[in-house]
Amino acid sequence: MNWGIIFHNFVIKMRELLQTLWGWLLVLFSAIINFLGDYKVSVLAVIIAVALDAFWGIWAAVRQGKYARSELARDSISKIAAYGSALLITIMIEQVKDWESMFVTSLIAVLICAVELWSISGNILIVNPNAVFFKLLRPALKGEIARKLGIEEERVDEVLDGGVKPIKKTQDDAKTE
Repeated sequence: MNWGIIFHNFVIKMRELLQTLWGWLLVLFSAIINFLGDYKVSVLAVIIAVALDAFWGIWAAVRQGKYARSELARDSISKIAAYGSALLITIMIEQVKDWESMFVTSLIAVLICAVELWSISGNILIVNPNAVFFKLLRPALKGEIARKLGIEEERVDEVLDGGVKPIKKTQDDAKTE
């Protein structure tokens, strides 16, 4: 489990997410869910978001003709461990400090859920490029989809619209550019 990679990916997705109106709407949706409940709701929301991301990630991999490797399960377990640790630490701090608001825990859960919803949206568009609501998000999700497919952002529309199999850039291709 590489916590640095998990944190790095989280920051990249958070940066992309907060640059779009759709991303802010996902944050708002996550906030409504997380701020309406107690600690259990926040932890459960994070677990459900990671599980849904794993489900759609596997489906997207199968749609691309890839095997749903055990790597996906390890990644999901690693994310649950990392996110769970962050939530547990903030819950403990809030309990020790006797903060009743749960603001910090809820805020962390909101950010985690928003990032996972961003990732889920990218996977849904890979599985079904014409999904009505998610098609509206497509321009904002090009970077996310490109990373998942291992292609350049410029090719995302071509691959999703034409059903073209993504051709990953090889090291030899990178050397010739």
